[in-house]
Amino acid sequence: MEKVISDNDKIESLIQYYKDNGLLIVGLNDSQGVNTTSTFFKKGLLEYLAAALTSEELMPEIINAFSLTMNKTEHIDYFLKNNLSLEEIKLSQIYSVVSAFEKAVSDLGLPKFLGKIGNVYRLIYTPKQGDENIKISTSLRNAIEPVMIYSSGVNDLMREVGANPFGIKGDYKAKDKKPNYYYTLEKINDPKTLRKVMDAIKKNYESILGINARTDIYALGAYIPKSLRSEEMNIFRDLVIAYNESLLNLCKQYGITFVDTEEVGKNYNNSESNFHISTAGHNALANYILGYMYQNKIVSKKENHYVNKDIYQILNNGSNGIIESTLFDYEQSCKRAMELSGYSKERELAIADEHKRETAVFQKVLTHRTK
Repeated sequence: MEKVISDNDKIESLIQYYKDNGLLIVGLNDSQGVNTTSTFFKKGLLEYLAAALTSEELMPEIINAFSLTMNKTEHIDYFLKNNLSLEEIKLSQIYSVVSAFEKAVSDLGLPKFLGKIGNVYRLIYTPKQGDENIKISTSLRNAIEPVMIYSSGVNDLMREVGANPFGIKGDYKAKDKKPNYYYTLEKINDPKTLRKVMDAIKKNYESILGINARTDIYALGAYIPKSLRSEEMNIFRDLVIAYNESLLNLCKQYGITFVDTEEVGKNYNNSESNFHISTAGHNALANYILGYMYQNKIVSKKENHYVNKDIYQILNNGSNGIIESTLFDYEQSCKRAMELSGYSKERELAIADEHKRETAVFQKVLTHRTK
């Protein structure tokens, strides 16, 4: 009879595995890792992972780069290429939340200053002494067997189709009055849409593994939120399924662990207006990932066979480098918008505005650091 191993024993095995070389856990870069204000004083995915593996013998180091604003695939390369410090990452998270709140209240017709409530996130993201010396790419390169929680691609997909999971439903209901739904429909039916997103994820994988080929990447799949479970939303649900299939195949090519999040999404998100899982969902997801880690490191003793090849030189430009990149993105979006008309032009200008807000976030980071 096969011996049943308890969860505590599995965690202890992982602690023993990592204790001699240490453990770096990096989170990039979707807002799945950012708790909403209703769970403000509770843990998130990375905190649950680190807490489970913390003991007298092991103190995991965390670099949490999850962001409400810098949450597209290109932002991963910006962070890595410019070797952003943990101080800069935390400051950008604070200003990203403020920026997101300001946009939300402005969209509702409320005074923009109300978005300043996002400054409450200073309580959890305020840099600590020494954070300025912790650089994301340097830490990743120097780690023996770092763990990367990769949560990206879904935000790219939403940007490409012009809607988020609950915005799509509203667009469908107003399809006879606004062009949004038909624009999204056209984008979903275009095979180039998904291919573009997958190409960007592939570039991320090569960037991360180029810095450290021993990185264990755990890529989070997408789950279908409640707002997409009705029959009229089938075409959008099919897009999520196609995304997961493509992501799974891409993960196999690079020896990356695909994490199916569908059950977590069903059990820990029943909201029509919020597509992020609850705090309990973060805990459940952390347990899933710990199970995958145990299987990879203890049971199958998985080794990465990726041939290390740097795809760009790591610079130490920090926030200045991010600003340069987001300004370029803004200029390119404005140029593309000039060649378009109708709703396509409107949508491209909205993307340009995203890049403008990204630049503003890092200008604030730079100003804060030079005070």
